[in-house]
Amino acid sequence: MAKITLNKYFHIITSSFLIILSLCLNISISLSQISLGVLLLCLIIYLIDNKYNIFVKDIYFTLFTFYWISAFLSTFLGSEYAALGKGLASPWPMLIFFTSIYFIEKKYQQYIVFAFAVGLFIMTLSGYYYYIRFGETDYRFFRSHSLAGGYMMTAHLLSIGIIFLVSVILSKLERNKYIIFFYIIVIITSFHIILITATRMPLLTVLAVTSLMLIIKLRWKGVLAALLILISFFIYVISNDYILARFDNFFASFNEPLSSNGWRILLWKNGIEVFKEYPLFGIGVNAYESFMVKVMPENNILLPLSHAHNSFLMHLITFGIFGFITFCLFYGKIAFDLLKNIFKSPYAFCGAAVMTGYFIEALTEYNTGLSLSSMQALFLTGIMIGIMKKDKIL
Repeated sequence: MAKITLNKYFHIITSSFLIILSLCLNISISLSQISLGVLLLCLIIYLIDNKYNIFVKDIYFTLFTFYWISAFLSTFLGSEYAALGKGLASPWPMLIFFTSIYFIEKKYQQYIVFAFAVGLFIMTLSGYYYYIRFGETDYRFFRSHSLAGGYMMTAHLLSIGIIFLVSVILSKLERNKYIIFFYIIVIITSFHIILITATRMPLLTVLAVTSLMLIIKLRWKGVLAALLILISFFIYVISNDYILARFDNFFASFNEPLSSNGWRILLWKNGIEVFKEYPLFGIGVNAYESFMVKVMPENNILLPLSHAHNSFLMHLITFGIFGFITFCLFYGKIAFDLLKNIFKSPYAFCGAAVMTGYFIEALTEYNTGLSLSSMQALFLTGIMIGIMKKDKIL
């Protein structure tokens, strides 16, 4: 039993591709998928070699299986607009969580984190390139593009990456002063890119979670540091006309449909109407836009309709009650295990920081539905939980 997965060469292969995947997660969805594909083949070997024990002994995998079943059911029992192929494949990026848990070796953890930081820095440099080239002529294009891709994904990847690296430094998982100095450079430059893109929720998320981490780790010194950061950010906002205008729009009247919040309220109200029509199994993957065209008031039909700008509501609409419950159970189990050990393990602290940032952003965006951003968050938390399992903390 388990002859293949105990072989040192198997561990070398999986650890190597974890490092490659860690580097690619902030650079390219295609390269990330190729690396993940190799690890998924290794996961299949792992399953066979261990007599499929993962299906009955791993609560994470059990909950994920139920979630995948909900996607399957929504495909066949949802609306006529559901995309059959995408409906069955939509949860697959979440499998990255299990490659992290089962293949992480503690001795390679620092290399994986360093590779992740290098990838984040490369994406940050690409952000500066787009800013120099398109910042003055096409600000919208600049805000949404980098090596990682478009659709405002860049800021979400940067924010979770920043939070993760800050947590690594605060929890003292890295003690090499030169590497810590590099991480600080990556954090500052990445945060600067989010600042100049003025992508609001990632900005607020970084500030909120970083402040919370400082307070937890440094106590009263952390409170002072958090206040200094927040005051500095406030001064920057009121002194920058573009960012001030962005936040004015963010906090504009909820009754104004063209304001940031007013538009989201409109999407959420109509999303609830869609859910009422298909409450049990949802409307299926890729069916949202068609329903929004039918439900959205005619004078607002040209607003972006690709998703509900709330991950929790979007899962409720897409997969129905059954899918939403399985989604909450899967992520809830991860969050529970991290939070209950947050003061016992530095790995739990880092994983909890990532999940907190991920969930905050999920309130106003569909980040859990973007392959690269969900892969990034689940990869990092999987690494942390995997080490905790090997350390017998879980």
